[in-house]
Amino acid sequence: MFDYKKCPRCGEKAPKNAVKCSYCGLIFERLKWATNSAGKKMLRLGKKNKVVYTTEMPSDLKRYKVLLMCIFLGLFGGHCFYVGRIKKGIVMLCFGAVFLVGAILSINNLIPVSIGTFIYLIVGALGIMWIFDIFNICIKKFKVPVSIELVEEK
Repeated sequence: MFDYKKCPRCGEKAPKNAVKCSYCGLIFERLKWATNSAGKKMLRLGKKNKVVYTTEMPSDLKRYKVLLMCIFLGLFGGHCFYVGRIKKGIVMLCFGAVFLVGAILSINNLIPVSIGTFIYLIVGALGIMWIFDIFNICIKKFKVPVSIELVEEK
């Protein structure tokens, strides 16, 4: 019946043609001027309240670049570092390092079976995260941090 959109700040439903979110006051028009570089800067400064995670790519980011980074460097979290999702990037980098070390050691038959099983579980989790991110980028559901001003109009 009615078309709704999800507010990127609070997650509540708002009518598709709404100017601002009735719950948190986010003015949707401001998302057009939000940038990823400002979002990364606010995250580095610890101002998480000024950052919104949105599925719309900001003007300073290109979807094809994020997709290529994910395909070629995604096992090591390259796309996450590129868009500013540092915590997820660090997790993927650690999993990727374990995968790389495990692959090198298993080629030389230097890994016991119990440790090899653990490494296979990590590789499986990493592979699922990687494929999931590629899929989300392709269907435009990959969330990117952007920064917008939180001043509400009166």
